[in-house]
Amino acid sequence: MRFLIFLALISVVFLAPDLVRAASSSDIDADREQKTGQQVSYIVSGIVSYSRWPEDIAPSKACVVGSTLYRQALFDQGMNRNSYTWHHYQESDHWDVESCDILYIGLLNSSDRDSLLSGIIGKPVLSISEQDPHCDGGSLICLNLVEGGSSFQVNLDAVARSGIRIHPQVLKLGRELRPN
Repeated sequence: MRFLIFLALISVVFLAPDLVRAASSSDIDADREQKTGQQVSYIVSGIVSYSRWPEDIAPSKACVVGSTLYRQALFDQGMNRNSYTWHHYQESDHWDVESCDILYIGLLNSSDRDSLLSGIIGKPVLSISEQDPHCDGGSLICLNLVEGGSSFQVNLDAVARSGIRIHPQVLKLGRELRPN
């Protein structure tokens, strides 16, 4: 039942048109960023809740690496209802992420991203990237943040190597919502 509610809500998040019109362009931009931040937070929270780590270890540390407009939304979501705590690392100090169970990757240059992702290959780390439109950079989950909605893709090879089990319906949803 919980999954059906998640599926219904995530479908609304992805498919609902923008219903609110703001008075000025800055209001529209701020409104859009806030809405996208809520979508990102909801997607991340939903994916984490339907993921299982090896030996049923519950995730305790979630990390944001690089710059992202949605960090505050993730932190707010974490304070409200999750067992894990969020930490932020700048581009230059992302080498401290060894103990992260969840890794949210914002904007990084390609060499830093590759280095970061190569360091977690084969480890039970749920990695979620913002800037990987083809989802071939090594992250388990790749967000597609576009005007009018957000979706995600799943890198099945990376999921298999990580040892994290993601509910099959979430995997299917990621495949069905893939951008054209």
